[in-house]
Amino acid sequence: VNMGSSWRMPTKADFQELIDKCIWTWTTLNGKKGFKVTGPSGESIFLPAAGWRSGSTLFVAGSYGLYWSSSLNENIPHNAYYLDFGSEDYHSLYDLSRSNGHTVRAVVR
Repeated sequence: VNMGSSWRMPTKADFQELIDKCIWTWTTLNGKKGFKVTGPSGESIFLPAAGWRSGSTLFVAGSYGLYWSSSLNENIPHNAYYLDFGSEDYHSLYDLSRSNGHTVRAVVR
């Protein structure tokens, strides 16, 4: 909402498409570790391994990334799905309470 109507939160399906159809390459960009995610078209995005927060404490920055989607778990509506990845070359979807401090990355509609 703050960014305007041309932006939205990615969905669980958007993240699943990244997992299923893209090449993930662990790299460093501007001093930040993360994955360069390259799609079939050759276009890519960089997802920093920004870690996660609990209160004012930051955990696992530089090793893991956890990015919220806009998709809620239908059976547990206070949980939302998130993309979870780590430097050990894994990337998966999980759900967790929305009270956790994961990264938000908007995408253009």
